[in-house]
Amino acid sequence: MWHEIATWQETLKERPDLAAKTVALYTQDVRRFATWVQHEHPGLKVTEVTPTDAKAYRDYLLAKRYAPTTINRALISLMLFFDTIESTNPFRHLTMIDVIEPAPVALSKTEWNAVRRYAEAAARRDHGLALALATLFRYAGPRVSEVAALQIPDVQVSARRGLLIIRRGKGLKHREIPLVQEAREPLDAYFTHREHLAERWRERAAVRVEVLAAWSRWPDGHLFLGQRGPLAERGIREIIAKLGQAAKLASPLGPHDLRHTFAKALLDPAAYGLDRPPMPLPAIQQLLGHADIATTTIYTRISADDLARMMGTSESL
Repeated sequence: MWHEIATWQETLKERPDLAAKTVALYTQDVRRFATWVQHEHPGLKVTEVTPTDAKAYRDYLLAKRYAPTTINRALISLMLFFDTIESTNPFRHLTMIDVIEPAPVALSKTEWNAVRRYAEAAARRDHGLALALATLFRYAGPRVSEVAALQIPDVQVSARRGLLIIRRGKGLKHREIPLVQEAREPLDAYFTHREHLAERWRERAAVRVEVLAAWSRWPDGHLFLGQRGPLAERGIREIIAKLGQAAKLASPLGPHDLRHTFAKALLDPAAYGLDRPPMPLPAIQQLLGHADIATTTIYTRISADDLARMMGTSESL
């Protein structure tokens, strides 16, 4: 079998649609199977492998606790390999492992409170930038690309009302998201600093006898600014990640985790101590800017923590 594998590998390398890493993984999968066959059935020829052998190998991988996605990839690799062998493909009709996608990662109420606490503490140094970003993701659920593109007029805040306007969302879709008080107050505080930044950039341009950059202006410039200009996606991710590190979260924190938390709180308010009914999926779909409601339904999946809470066993877990 080893000769056939080597020949197949060379064939894969000639395919322009396969990356070198993909070829290496496919070959690794088939070599692992060959080692298993050599141990279980010494002397078995590649043309003598049967569907029963294929099923036994799948069960072996399951017993070894390989991840379902790894097992399915191995079965696909072996199916492709045996397509090149002049015999019936024993892996062609083998049932794959049914992979259940996990629920999106969302922060618990306690975790979010920790993140917010550190964002509030950082406000003395960053003039409320981290807090404004974190609360915007948490209570409005925009994508990081949408936040990086925001202009000052896209966020309208008053004492009683607020509105986030996404003018060029995914698929160039326009949508409007009401801003609750938890998001309005940090944004309002950041606006004061943003106006001061506009004055600073105006003075710098005057001293250097340069044209004032449009993104720096007030009240029609770019909303979130860094030290050298508009805050890009990378800079936003770094700010949110540092909040997660400060809060000592179990896994790295990203803007999308806060977007997930926004959606989960709408669908399962009780998990965040809120006494209100769950929001209908079509409404959540509209707020998140999903083109297909099937994408929104991922938030209906129940995590292990959710089950423990619902069963009243979360403290013991």
